[in-house]
Amino acid sequence: MSGNRISHTRELFDTLNATLEADPLPGETNDLLEKGALDLSTHTYLQEDPKRLLNNIKRILIEEASHPELDYDLLLQLLNNIISICSFEDVLATFTIENLEMALNSSVSSLVVAACKVISKSYPKGIFANSVICDILLKLFFDINASISIVNSIEQTIATLSSDELIRRRILGNNLPLLMAVRKQFEPVSLARLLELLNIEAGHLTNSEFNEKLFIVRPEEIFKSLEVDIVMFIHITAYYTRLMEEVFTQDLSQTHPRKWLLKYILPVISTFGKIYEKREEFTDVKFFAKSYLFKLFRNVSYLDDESTFTSLDRDYIHISKENEHINDLLSFVNPEYLYNHHRILIIEYASVVPSHLGILRNLIMNEHCFSLIKDQLTANAILAMPYMEQMVLLQKISQFSHSVHYLLEYLPKVMSGLLYNENGEVTETESANLRREILENLLKYNKDTLNVWYAPVRDELRRITQGTSSNEPQASLASSYL
Repeated sequence: MSGNRISHTRELFDTLNATLEADPLPGETNDLLEKGALDLSTHTYLQEDPKRLLNNIKRILIEEASHPELDYDLLLQLLNNIISICSFEDVLATFTIENLEMALNSSVSSLVVAACKVISKSYPKGIFANSVICDILLKLFFDINASISIVNSIEQTIATLSSDELIRRRILGNNLPLLMAVRKQFEPVSLARLLELLNIEAGHLTNSEFNEKLFIVRPEEIFKSLEVDIVMFIHITAYYTRLMEEVFTQDLSQTHPRKWLLKYILPVISTFGKIYEKREEFTDVKFFAKSYLFKLFRNVSYLDDESTFTSLDRDYIHISKENEHINDLLSFVNPEYLYNHHRILIIEYASVVPSHLGILRNLIMNEHCFSLIKDQLTANAILAMPYMEQMVLLQKISQFSHSVHYLLEYLPKVMSGLLYNENGEVTETESANLRREILENLLKYNKDTLNVWYAPVRDELRRITQGTSSNEPQASLASSYL
């Protein structure tokens, strides 16, 4: 850090300290807090001693009722920015464990949020694992009267610390009676928070830490949730969707360390299939939960072992023309599965029209599916669509080598339309962004692949990003295709 930066930070701290120590607080206090928070947001570390300023912030927070004109959000932002760049020793010198316990038990939102920011800074992360801090956090987290700001702050704190095994043991072991009580209570708000907590913990769990009775919502409970509240059912569906995502998560060694979760998840999946099949009976599911079920089904369709989704499809989903959601299903189900089991549907529903864009984008991702539909991807069909829809389709085509080669070799009119829009400059923001992304995707391929298109693509991207183009000689595109 330069000497000027150090001097500026010292001057900033002196000004803030003088302001916060004044009685009454000056009228420009909020402006100074905003300036201080903004200035410190650009720092990566702190050489100045922050303890005096931290003590003043702590004192002001404790005296909340005495300063109704103060913007406590700005004060908390300043505190957060200081904590982010100073040592945990300096933080702990100001906010002792006793202070943190008092703040969490104060019922004052700003104090609880401030305490969460401090606890999130813990180093090592498990430093508070043997204290009652985690116990208090969980008690507050499941208090249905707690403010949203408190609940969100606690959730963020738990997410930050849960990579530490000691913290997980405190949450899932010491507090198991509390968690199971929430589970048994089956109240919509507290259960939603419990599922969020379990999703956080699942991102770090080992097999030995997994408690099936706690983590697995049983089929009868899923059906019961439909009777209690559709939102509860949605939360449970989203919970299982995120558990499935943990299965797909790779570590640095490119393996899937939580694939063992499948043993517990898969026996429950058919329950969601049954509910989807009976959607006319469960009208709330049909109107409010369909998209959540589809996200779960999509994840299941991408499992290496197709047998689970094959059973789901055969027994409950029924991917066919008779299903009113056929367009949706062909838009999200693993295209490899569709190729293996529904080739006739692929060909029939791959028409190049705006209403089938989702289907086309899904099928293009798979080389086998692409080979079935490429003959329908004609220049005339593509260029007949509105410009935005053209860009949406080309954005997906530009992402895969098999479709890029087809675009470059067999769709010169489409490439020309991309590079030289006959209707003039593209001004609509989303279309312009998609067009730029397409050009960037194409330039990821080497000159030999792009061939005569290399220079035009490069120059057009340079023109729209820098306002310049190359004067290098380039082949005539028209003569290249004669």
